[in-house]
Amino acid sequence: MTEHNTVYLAWQAPETRDWHVVGALIEHADKYVFHYTQGATRAHKFSPFSGMEDLSKSYISKELFPLFHNRLLSQRRPEYPNFIKWLGLSPTEATPANILARSGGTRGTDHLQVFKRIEVDSEGAFKHFFFLHGLGYLSSSVHERIDSLEQGEELALCLDNQNTYDPNAVIVRAKSPAEIIGYCPRYLAKDVRKLLEEPCTLKASIETISKDAPKNYRVMCKIEGLAPNISFDQEDYIFTD
Repeated sequence: MTEHNTVYLAWQAPETRDWHVVGALIEHADKYVFHYTQGATRAHKFSPFSGMEDLSKSYISKELFPLFHNRLLSQRRPEYPNFIKWLGLSPTEATPANILARSGGTRGTDHLQVFKRIEVDSEGAFKHFFFLHGLGYLSSSVHERIDSLEQGEELALCLDNQNTYDPNAVIVRAKSPAEIIGYCPRYLAKDVRKLLEEPCTLKASIETISKDAPKNYRVMCKIEGLAPNISFDQEDYIFTD
């Protein structure tokens, strides 16, 4: 594990259904740190989480906070090995923060989601993984095309400028033959759009395909490249449902 690993927590406003980034969880080698982001103070009707009522305080614990621990699949569950395989994580990479980031940490009883933002290092390099979204809305012919994809196959990312539902939507397209196979996740679309619009190098490809996985974990994509002059606002961010 690196020195620290940061994932973000988004809360969905029940009235507008917009997602607001309200917190950040930082995983260190020996502790966890949680703090609220600017979105927590700006999101209308957002309430602090139990035991973490002070929006200005950083919370530190040697154990993973219950808010996040309850979103992890138990290692005692028989499906756990397959679950980690679907997430594309090795045993050493399967830390709580990485599992939450890849899986989303969603529960049917609330309106919260965990995810990781694109991180650019000191040399401008980035590498990020995400699952293909929108598979449930695609035709059977598209699913046949998806089943024919291979690991490492290059993909194209295209701006969906006529999408009236999500102005930041980014289409994922297979090549040879060209066919739309899904979308970037909404929490990532704004940053990917920025990469597509600004001068940088960007390559997208298939990382893994898990035909035995649920639709939301079936196709993992990888984007990588160099973006030395691009920065992302990590803590004040809204995306649509």
